[in-house]
Amino acid sequence: MKKILTTCTALLFITLTVVGQSAFDQSTSLKAATDFLASLTPAQKTVANLSFTDSSRVKWSNLPLEQVYRQGIQMKDLDDAQRVILHSLLRGVLSQQGYQKLLFIIQYDQGILERLSKANSPIAKRYGNQNYWFSIFGTPGKDKVWAWKFEGHHISLNLTYSPKGVTCTPMFVGINPALTTTGPYAGYHVMFEENDFGNQLFNDLNATMQKKARIGPHPVDADVMTQTGKEHHLKDRKGVLYTEMTPKQQRLVEGIARAWVENLTPALAQEKMKRILAAKEKIVFTWQGSSNTNELHYYSIKTDSFIIEFSNRDGGIYHYHTLWRDLSEDFLSK
Repeated sequence: MKKILTTCTALLFITLTVVGQSAFDQSTSLKAATDFLASLTPAQKTVANLSFTDSSRVKWSNLPLEQVYRQGIQMKDLDDAQRVILHSLLRGVLSQQGYQKLLFIIQYDQGILERLSKANSPIAKRYGNQNYWFSIFGTPGKDKVWAWKFEGHHISLNLTYSPKGVTCTPMFVGINPALTTTGPYAGYHVMFEENDFGNQLFNDLNATMQKKARIGPHPVDADVMTQTGKEHHLKDRKGVLYTEMTPKQQRLVEGIARAWVENLTPALAQEKMKRILAAKEKIVFTWQGSSNTNELHYYSIKTDSFIIEFSNRDGGIYHYHTLWRDLSEDFLSK
């Protein structure tokens, strides 16, 4: 009997250990990052491969060229073979949904360049599919802590790897216009769910709950509010609690979270969604701006440990800025 109990205890320990570990296989990312570094010339490697302690690793921005200075190697400075490797790294952590969203955002930015160039705008050069930067921080390795950043206008992806797992935030995605209304692409609506789930949730609240959810006017700069992760609003519990919502409304909250989390591969998405659901009873839904969902507005779902934000930026209802931050994991290895 003692031997049986000892065996069962050992098996339970093994099971718990396996369950507690990340299911995401880092080998694809590791190979792509290693291959990418091997493809670089010495001069390219100097700008693309930075120290893990480099200050740019823990900074992010979605602003276009000329409005922010970025470290790393620019897309225009990569050859075709290097771009192929880079995209394999992106696909290694992004789901089909997330990868296609990324491609659409970059394609739309190229459209901005072409429209402004045709109008002889002096700021046209800020935009375009070549104005994105990539950096690897540290030395990729199975037993090492390392990271990469892919960033440019309307995109900031920040992945950090360690033997314990992968962190995936901050994650910023934006687009303008999300809904195309003219030309051959009329009807395309990128990031539809991120917009629609928030609108559905607010509209499903009764008048009393809508009043409680509305915590103020549209943000002054019409942007996401969590730039540093230390802002006062992160601790503010004003808004509508998940526990106050109907089952339908709670499902919409979970739908909002999945719209961001499922930009990641299934293994990563499952892991990160589990973290969010573990704290779901502490989630607060907030709304800022007009109560008319066809006008400019901002919403968030948040706890003390994470926030997801959506804002109509400016210049129209279809300019989206969105952000997901896991405040206990941002930029860090687990």
